[in-house]
Amino acid sequence: MTTRALLALILTAASITAAAQDLEYDNEADSIEMARTEACSMVAGTWQYSKPYVHAQGTTLLGKLGKPIAKSKLKKKLDKAYKKLKINKGWSYMILEPDGTWQMKIIGVTLSGKYTYDPANESLSLKYHGVPLKSHAHRDGDKLYLAFDADRLIAILRIVGSISHSNSLKAISTLANNYSNVMLGFEMKSAVTKQANN
Repeated sequence: MTTRALLALILTAASITAAAQDLEYDNEADSIEMARTEACSMVAGTWQYSKPYVHAQGTTLLGKLGKPIAKSKLKKKLDKAYKKLKINKGWSYMILEPDGTWQMKIIGVTLSGKYTYDPANESLSLKYHGVPLKSHAHRDGDKLYLAFDADRLIAILRIVGSISHSNSLKAISTLANNYSNVMLGFEMKSAVTKQANN
């Protein structure tokens, strides 16, 4: 075999190897994208605000004796604060698309960005201007339960709220400080289901 033929053979083999690696990377990227889309599809939909939601993590005071009563009291206080902030069924909703984009209208202001969902940990991370806002998310049929650490919830409300609502934000912060390992948020109902029933 001549030197030229050997060189051509080596170059051909290298080209085939490179093509195979590219195909492998493409397949891996496709698999990751498919898994991400499948996870997002689990919570995708148009969700209308229904009422306050309280999520207790681990073995907390709320998770021991009197949990239903404590949660009920906390929800009532949270509902009072939400109403002062004008968070209600008509003005607050969230759209989660299967492609990983989201949009939320709260207190008349619309926010949007990208999100990821980890079904194993029921963790939903909303990215707003590159900043992740992590939350606990649980879907049960036509309902989506979304809860944030108090500081993250307040951060969202500060973005859309006005200075005149500062007392309500302080009230939410105080509520969270009175209970350890408690997340606050929203119980949301599928707007599609609601429309279908009308």
